[in-house]
Amino acid sequence: MSNKRCYNQYCGLAKALDVIGERWTLLILRDLLLGPWRYSDLMERMNGITTNLLASRLKEMEENGLIKKVQLSSLGSPHVYELSALGKQLEPAMLALSQFGFNFMQNGPEAGDQVDPGRAILNLKGRYRGKIKGLVTLYFNDPVSKKIIAIYQVKFSPASVDIHHGENWQSEVAITLSLKTYADMAFRQMNSRVLEKNDEIKVEGLYQMWTRFLDAFGFNNLE
Repeated sequence: MSNKRCYNQYCGLAKALDVIGERWTLLILRDLLLGPWRYSDLMERMNGITTNLLASRLKEMEENGLIKKVQLSSLGSPHVYELSALGKQLEPAMLALSQFGFNFMQNGPEAGDQVDPGRAILNLKGRYRGKIKGLVTLYFNDPVSKKIIAIYQVKFSPASVDIHHGENWQSEVAITLSLKTYADMAFRQMNSRVLEKNDEIKVEGLYQMWTRFLDAFGFNNLE
């Protein structure tokens, strides 16, 4: 680690900032909470970063043991980046910082802000109420065209809440909604039943699993 990036303080916070304090590092780690990504995926998701800077950050993060490269199973396939065991230790700190950041988001997205469903549903990790186990697949659509723009799965149990992009697990229920509808339910306490009646939420499959999801994350608006 170069002296240029060191605070030279024998302090846990200073040492942490020596490793994660560079621009983009925490944001890359945040997106890796959603599962592994290819280099090209991260390049697209980190709007504003240059390819040289992304490569440099990933190299530093790998050298510091925060992430690791994994070759996909098929022959000739590209590798992906995923969190290491050490990197996963940062999850509580990242969620706490995200919660703090809500204090500065009251006016909604500003012009040019990148908005992503996966980053929005990371708040589910902090909402879990315990005891309930289940798995749902969330299909996020464009509210105008209705085209699916992102797919995320949420697997929850007392042991963990895992959020993963794509369809990696066999799910008994599929939920289709827009990011705005999710925000209405999660952040504006709008009743999910009303949103369903207004065709803003479409539930296909085992409806009981959807109610488990609502109960597990404190939405509790099915009475």
